[in-house]
Amino acid sequence: MKSLRPWRLGAWCLALLPGLIAGCGRTNPPAADPQPFKTAIAEYLERNNMAMAVKEVKEGPTIEGDTARLRASLTHATMGGPSVTWEFRFQKGPDGKWKAVEHKP
Repeated sequence: MKSLRPWRLGAWCLALLPGLIAGCGRTNPPAADPQPFKTAIAEYLERNNMAMAVKEVKEGPTIEGDTARLRASLTHATMGGPSVTWEFRFQKGPDGKWKAVEHKP
């Protein structure tokens, strides 16, 4: 069996060091509270007479300035059953409240 020469071990450490340093100290930004967005979706669905309700938030919200996006699964408002996943786009109003402005399947 070959033994590791000290210079080879040092080379491996130097090769791995930048990756280890880059990953240290980084944290994902805290996730935004989905509740205001779920409320905005409920208002959007009611306003458009869609008879649907949010079953589960799948992804997001992702906020960029005064706009945001969120993917959610929806089901029939009263009967439940199968669900569909839609992406919603939101706009922040002057009062700071989020409003769903469009969706796409």
